[in-house]
Amino acid sequence: MEIRCQSCGKIYSIEKSKIPASGKVYVKCASCHEKIEVTRQAKDSTTKHFQRDTAAQVSQQSQQGQASVEYFDPDAQTALIYCQEIQARLEMEKKLANLGFETREIRNEGDIRHQFRYNIFDLVILYQHGPDPDGNMKDILRYVNSMPSHMRRNTLVLYIHLSGSRYDLYDSFSRGVDATLSPMDITGFTEIIPKILEQKRLNYKVFFDCLEKVEETSI
Repeated sequence: MEIRCQSCGKIYSIEKSKIPASGKVYVKCASCHEKIEVTRQAKDSTTKHFQRDTAAQVSQQSQQGQASVEYFDPDAQTALIYCQEIQARLEMEKKLANLGFETREIRNEGDIRHQFRYNIFDLVILYQHGPDPDGNMKDILRYVNSMPSHMRRNTLVLYIHLSGSRYDLYDSFSRGVDATLSPMDITGFTEIIPKILEQKRLNYKVFFDCLEKVEETSI
């Protein structure tokens, strides 16, 4: 059986035998950490409605030339990249693939809004081409800074520009990102990104531990 998180839209598979015939159970979304209520009766109805709504939405988007809905496995590592330099983007995609990331390109604010409507991404990389950010970069950054807190805490945002440095905390704070990097750092992605991801996890460990305790006591 499939269940869907009403908060972020993630879909999970669960064995029907694990759901009690009467009553209900709760599971925690691995993506946004929201609590999902599961019952056998509500489950089938919810799935049918969701499948029907999604099919209609995909059809409408196809007619309008918009991107289709895409869902990832709950355990998949996911990344979005905004980069106008083709060679740099291809190099980043290659490095991220070596780290096990599913990577998608975004080109404007509409793209990132669409992607986050259905998934919460582990990583967002914003690559500044030239000395100043372009209009799309500014719009994407504004969206990132307006994301709900539960989404933002689960997403590592890296900003790459000519004078970027992951040790420059003021630069990253002023831009509203987790870290800034230099284009030269792309060659070291396989070592740098896991370290920054782990550091962010440690920074929010107390928060997520407390949230998990609260969820356990409320079930």
